[in-house]
Parts: sequence; C-alpha cells; structure tokens
Amino acid sequence: MLELLLLCQIGFAAFIQVVAPATISDGPYIFHQEDGTLKSISIVENEVISETIKLQESGTKIPTTIPFVPIISLDTKSDSIPASQHELPPKVLAVSDLEGNLPHLIQFLQTHNIIDMNFDWAWGDGHLLFNGDSVDRGEQVTELLWFIRKLQQQANAAGGQVHFVLGNHDVMILADDIRYTHNKYKSVAELTGIPYHELFGETSVLGKWLRNQNSIVQIGPYIFVHAGFSPELHKTGLSLTEINNRIRLAIGPPAWPDRDELATSLAWHSKGPLWYRGYFEKHAEKYGPKPTAKELQAILDFHKATAIIVGHTVTGNVGYLEGNKHLIGIDVHWDTMGEGEGLLITNGVRTRLTYDGESKELLDIPTGK
Repeated sequence: MLELLLLCQIGFAAFIQVVAPATISDGPYIFHQEDGTLKSISIVENEVISETIKLQESGTKIPTTIPFVPIISLDTKSDSIPASQHELPPKVLAVSDLEGNLPHLIQFLQTHNIIDMNFDWAWGDGHLLFNGDSVDRGEQVTELLWFIRKLQQQANAAGGQVHFVLGNHDVMILADDIRYTHNKYKSVAELTGIPYHELFGETSVLGKWLRNQNSIVQIGPYIFVHAGFSPELHKTGLSLTEINNRIRLAIGPPAWPDRDELATSLAWHSKGPLWYRGYFEKHAEKYGPKPTAKELQAILDFHKATAIIVGHTVTGNVGYLEGNKHLIGIDVHWDTMGEGEGLLITNGVRTRLTYDGESKELLDIPTGK
C-alpha cells in the first residue's frame, strides 16, 4: 500500500509540473499530412514544438512526456470502428464522466488492479467501459484521451476490451462548442493558432479515434449509454449499430444543427442518447418525459437487455435509480479526491467499487427534485 501511495504521489507531482500556474504544457496533437507524413504539435512551458514524423511500415511509435503514456503507438486497428454489441465477459467495469480528471482515475484503477504500477493494462480479458464525457472541465483532457486509447490497444492484445462511449461533451468539443472547456485549452488554441476543435479534426489521430467510437454499447444484457435511451428513440426502430453510425455522421462541426427530427439529429436532439434525462424526475420536464414501466420494458425486450446504465446526470454514487433494478446511474464526482466509483459486473453480479478499494452493494438513488 505504501508503494501504491508513493507512486500515486509521483503521478500527481508529474501533473503539477505539466500544468504550472504561469505556464502551459500540452500535447502531443498528431496530424496526418497529405504527403503521408505525420505532424506532431506539443506545447512545453508555453513553447510550441512542431515535428514531422515519417510513418513506419512496422508501426510508428512516438515518445511523449506524459507519465502514463510514454509511447503513442499508431496502428491500423486503432482506426477501426468497434462493434456495437459484445458477449458478456466474466468481468465488466464501467465508469463515467471523468471530465479530464486523470490522476483520480489512475489511482482508482491501480487500487482495483485494472492497471499495474507502470500504468499498463493488467485485467486480462476483462472489459473496461467509459460511459461518456471524458472531456471538458478538467485540465488533463489530452493526457486522459491518450491514456484511454493506450489501454484500448493493450486490452485488445490481452483478449480484453476498453469501450469509449461518446457523451454530449465529447461531441460538443468535436463540433466547436467549447463553453465548458477548461481555460487551459483556450490558451492552447491561442498558442498554437489552431482552434481547439481543429486539434481534434478529421486528420488528427485523436480526432479520428474519437469519431470512430460508439454512442451506445451493449455488453451481454447491459446497455451502456451516456444520457439515456428514450421511448422516442425506441420508436425509431433503429438498431444500436444504426444509431452509432448516424451519430458519427452528425457529429459536426457545426454544433447545434437543425434538430427537429430525432432520427436525423441523434447527436443533438433532447430525446437522443447523448442528452435524454427522462429517468430523472428533476429533469423530466425539459429532457423527458419519464418513461412508463411499459415503455422501459419495451426497450429492454427489443434489445434482449436487463438493464440500462447511464452517466450524464450526477448521482454521487453508483446505484439503482429510485430502486429500479433496470436503471443504473454511474455519474459520480471524479473531480473530488475519494469520490470516484465504478460499476462492476462479475458473472452477472453487480457491485459498486469505491475509491478506497472496497466492493459494496449498489445504493438506491433518488431522482426527484
């Protein structure tokens, strides 16, 4: 335990050095060029460093100053579109709404032996799922995205999976809605002369990777979606793959296009999977209405599912919404030390993993005002 605490302190110290009060350090942002080379742009203490890199047939590896991602590996598999549905593995862990809070995630994953002390995948054939809103608000967004991408590669090699579900904030930054972005990244845009959303444009390695990810993932009988699965979405009759493909096409920019029709504006509509909050009484008037028991069961039956797992709306703990075993909320305060939690499903048994290493029963979460 002492070794764990010391290593975590080292990790925190590294972040303090990266984001000093008077200076900005960030990156790398890597772009594919028309001539077949790569362009890497980083900021080190307010100095913009640009480098041209040749792609290697055997696989290109790019060193970084990120403690948790010392090497970025480029390969064709990372550019592929993941499947929308998967069989249930022996163990699944889901977390949500990290919002750039990487140090707390690192400690949580090490505590539960998902990653080792070198920050590498250690969970074998397990599945780890990020249920949306990995960006905005926090100041380690770039590092977090590269870290998740690295774990995705390592998990695949070990027979496991890392799923990255898009949330409304992930789509917002891709479409140039940066209202909630940490001020650090507004400085990054000024220093590089590149608008923030273009740092994640379609020629960007991170941008292409983000656009390939799903907005809904089903693992066995569990549907993971950032905000919720509304009855109106169910009425479209779209499969999960069709929903994911349509959202990829609608990501933007621009943000906030015409969104009168749900089926043609899934990424932006209030009844869509990135925004719907009808499961919560306090939001049902604006983002609802709340589904009836019959409507919810129809969604589950259609997809042969037993539960829907959502982030987006803060629950504070992982638990059942109003005690409903079919609805699980997992949006907790990752910005606060000790508050991180995850939903663990082991051989069909659901438990709540806490920041301090315990495994507990899911709570009943009130959804009213």
